[in-house]
Amino acid sequence: MHRDRIAFMRVCSGKFTRDMDAFHTRTGKRIRLSGSHTLFGQSREIVDEAYAGDILGFVAKHDFHLGDTISEEPGIVFHEIPRFAPEHFAFLSNPQPAKHKPFRKGLEHLLSENIVQVFHIKDMMNYGPLLGAVGPLQFEVLQYRLKSEYGAESTLEKKNWVLLRWVKSERNSDSLRDLLPFGAQLAFDDKDQPVLLFTSQWALDQFAAKYADIGLFDSPSQLS
Repeated sequence: MHRDRIAFMRVCSGKFTRDMDAFHTRTGKRIRLSGSHTLFGQSREIVDEAYAGDILGFVAKHDFHLGDTISEEPGIVFHEIPRFAPEHFAFLSNPQPAKHKPFRKGLEHLLSENIVQVFHIKDMMNYGPLLGAVGPLQFEVLQYRLKSEYGAESTLEKKNWVLLRWVKSERNSDSLRDLLPFGAQLAFDDKDQPVLLFTSQWALDQFAAKYADIGLFDSPSQLS
């Protein structure tokens, strides 16, 4: 069965016209907004014009992420949806090598919806991305949708980290890694911003007290 991916957008100001050129702020690219629809149950209708307050669905052939700003001119950016530090972490793997393609495609599409947060540990790249969630139900939703929408089974390997903090420091990655207590780990988020993972509140508190020059934040918005 062929499935379209639909990205929903709200017109905040001005007028939308089908096939208009627009600026995708996150990627810095000019795009053409074609394939605009309104949806009613399982049916949909093409939309040629829309105004502030209207909600449109676009067949997602562009790299749209949740919270992206699309505008006629560059320089307009709405605040991103807040990100909070996850407390549950796991690696997701494919137990069926023959279904590598639907697994990778499904995972890529679902991660673009921010169902869970994505981190990378550079000395554990063979495990794939590290997934972070505020609650374990997010992992269940991800696995269910992988199976139901893409026919891909998955295996979850939970890790023992329970706290994550975004880092602001003059120290380089190697220096940060050398300072970490037992069980802690340096990783990077989807924007290559360093984060630290801890196995307990005590370990985090001890590290923060010992290295007061290293800023630790529970949201990336606090870095700026």
